[in-house]
Amino acid sequence: MACHLAFPVRAALLCLVLGACQRVPLGDLPDDDEQTSGLESTGDVVTSSGGGGGGGGGGPQFECEPGDDESCPMGQKCTAISDGGPQNHFTCVADDGELIPGDDCTPAQGTGLDGCTTGHACLMSQPDDIQGRCLPLCHDNDDCEPGACETSPYTLTTFCADACDPLVPDCEPGLACRQTPDRFVCGMNIKDTDNGLAGEECDLINLRGCAENLLCMPYALVPDCAYTACCTTVCDLNAGDEQCAAPALCGSPFAAPAPGFETIGACYVPQ
Repeated sequence: MACHLAFPVRAALLCLVLGACQRVPLGDLPDDDEQTSGLESTGDVVTSSGGGGGGGGGGPQFECEPGDDESCPMGQKCTAISDGGPQNHFTCVADDGELIPGDDCTPAQGTGLDGCTTGHACLMSQPDDIQGRCLPLCHDNDDCEPGACETSPYTLTTFCADACDPLVPDCEPGLACRQTPDRFVCGMNIKDTDNGLAGEECDLINLRGCAENLLCMPYALVPDCAYTACCTTVCDLNAGDEQCAAPALCGSPFAAPAPGFETIGACYVPQ
């Protein structure tokens, strides 16, 4: 039978959801020489993704609503452009939309004339990609249910990431089934950063550092974790603790799972 979260674990995970703390007060931290100060950014990463707030320079600017097809005048479309910084200025430009959502496209950060339909933009999954994909844009999670409004780590563009099952991942090429505070979605991995295996270091605040279908959890919950937080494997709450290597058990990783994610578990040691 799957274990239930003890109160201290719920408190730790609630802290994660709120993003209000950096370390979880569960037991003593490893010695200073065993800790790390967090994963370093690599490549052309602007910042870590963390949901639909995102953005630098004061955050996204919304002169139109990407989730509203009638947000722009006739003959124009709502898209995200760059004014010399992040691609998170949402505005109306000439509607050149001929591509359907999910089509390959050529990014046009400065003009938005990328061939994608209104409410979409051509976003790359890696900064060295030649082509991107027309992805739906968003203001917040309400635009994306049952997925989530995520932020591209490369352009700071907020886009709708489809919900996915980490036990049976089926994300489009270039996207990975990634952990959020209450579900898994098809988001963007940061190359050479989001590849940690079970027991390896991860970033608990930004939920970065783990390979696809793994979760980042506080060090006290992951056996033999030598960092502030470590990656651990997912499991099915209906399939029992045998999926996890002892002493870890299969328990819920979410303080308040999104609808449809009530049976997604993680392998950890309850406190």
